Amino acid sequence: MNKTFLYIFLLVFTITTWGYSWVLMKMGLGYAEPFTFAAWRCAIGGVAMIIFVRVKSIEWPKLEKLPDYLMIAIFQTTLMFGLMLYGMKYVTAGKTSVLLYTMPIWTIFLVHFYLKERLNRGKWLGVALGTIGIVCILGWDTLVHQNSEILFGELLIIGGAISWAVSNIWVKKRMGGENIYMVSSLQLSIGAIGLALLAIPTEGILNIEWNAHSIYILLFTGLIASAVDFTIWFYLLKNLDIKITTFSSMLVPVFGLIFDWAILGNRLDGGVIVGGALILIGIYQVSRK
Repeated sequence: MNKTFLYIFLLVFTITTWGYSWVLMKMGLGYAEPFTFAAWRCAIGGVAMIIFVRVKSIEWPKLEKLPDYLMIAIFQTTLMFGLMLYGMKYVTAGKTSVLLYTMPIWTIFLVHFYLKERLNRGKWLGVALGTIGIVCILGWDTLVHQNSEILFGELLIIGGAISWAVSNIWVKKRMGGENIYMVSSLQLSIGAIGLALLAIPTEGILNIEWNAHSIYILLFTGLIASAVDFTIWFYLLKNLDIKITTFSSMLVPVFGLIFDWAILGNRLDGGVIVGGALILIGIYQVSRK
């Protein structure tokens, strides 16, 4: 298979399934509290990935690399999922996806200022257009007419976005020689333990309303949106320019808002259309040679 076609297919699959998972996560919060839901979701994905790496006889990482795996687990799983899902209690699924996917903006800034990979004028234009697109999707009413709970939720979600950006840089700089399946399995498994430690004293790790729908939500978000999609994500981070990968992921909130409108009935207005177009143009600008 042509590698360019493979990369495009994997990006489209990941973007679409991540977009759909936002609606499922919002529904899932009706069956469990945030830390509990996040712990179960990540544990399901982590167990599935550990089974996979054992079947494939993939070697465990060297002892000296374990601190790096721990950092990825903390930033990519415990902090990102914990902050995002707790914030989602107060914010709609579509708007949550938009705020979390400010991640590429934070990643670009870290690439520029921390990794010293300077961006040219065209790429800065892409960053600006993507940022304006996010503002258009959020809508000015979100910025002007705030209440304290919504603002608190939004700040938590942005904290999750920054945590994800830190993880991206860590993977790019420190995990280049590691097996992507092992990175995905340990990131989810160790991160799920961190989430469980948050859930046990505050929410109760077994406090879930079990039924066919809640099980479907946990399985889809755990197996597809976590195990499969994060493995693809690490693969793309290792094989593509980090700026292209992270900015392409800004399409996820567009899909999240569309699914939010189609399934949950939340309003889809002109700002979403304009913002989505600006994000697409921003992705093109950042991706140009």
